[in-house]
Amino acid sequence: MLIDRIRFGPAGYPIDAPKERAFSYLREIGLDAMEYQAVRAIPKNEDVLSWVRKEASENDIMLSLHAPYAINLCSEEKGEASIKRLIDSGIAASKMGAGHITFHPGYYGKMSGEDALRAAIEALKRVRDGLNSLGINLELGPETTGKPSQLGSLDEVLRMSEEVDGVRPTIDFAHIHAREGGSIRGRGDYERILRTIEGRLGDLNGLIIHFTEVELAKSGIGERMHHDLGSGYGPPFEPLAEIIAEYGLRWIVISESPLLERDSVKMRALYMSALSKVKNL
Repeated sequence: MLIDRIRFGPAGYPIDAPKERAFSYLREIGLDAMEYQAVRAIPKNEDVLSWVRKEASENDIMLSLHAPYAINLCSEEKGEASIKRLIDSGIAASKMGAGHITFHPGYYGKMSGEDALRAAIEALKRVRDGLNSLGINLELGPETTGKPSQLGSLDEVLRMSEEVDGVRPTIDFAHIHAREGGSIRGRGDYERILRTIEGRLGDLNGLIIHFTEVELAKSGIGERMHHDLGSGYGPPFEPLAEIIAEYGLRWIVISESPLLERDSVKMRALYMSALSKVKNL
């Protein structure tokens, strides 16, 4: 996805404005991205899709779309329905002007990790073929997932990107942190992850990033609950803001905290502070 600059925005409509003012409000508070939440239902009303496209364009809000949680590309029983949901999500995304579809790939179930990954890759090839047949060209973004029962380790989403045209992962740092038992504590941990991504994809620009602080499950592995920025849970945002500023990365950073756009504004402020320090060096 071609992203012109670093952009920040919430996962869904803002909590502090009515829906009809959502996009103008995001612009007013200095935000310029939003992830449309189609996690429970894919929008099909043409008037709604046209309105979203118009409002986002007029207010310079770059859109992505989160496809339904019900998708499970690893399941024989749910595979066909999951492929259809992703294609339908692509149709909706195309009509509203979103260039990237984020989705959770599925669950291992009784399959080995490799078998689950192969099933997901083959399903994604069918999704890509289906979208191509409709003349729809957008990114499919398997998300790094936060629970060990879910397909979606960093390596797995990178494998999907390497093996299927038009796939570029959604990088959720909270999920990586939780899945790896609280692994992101500072700048070095982010740099380790980013080196891996750059080495596999060839470029760090153009990524969709999810961020929130997250409470780990009682076992110490996997996510339990999202928390507000500054809650004391990890991962810390400040080191990531420094990296974005120093490398001049062109990302869309989506806030998944319970405070949505309020924490997007905080993330942007932390980035701007880091950027001012870089400029003063």
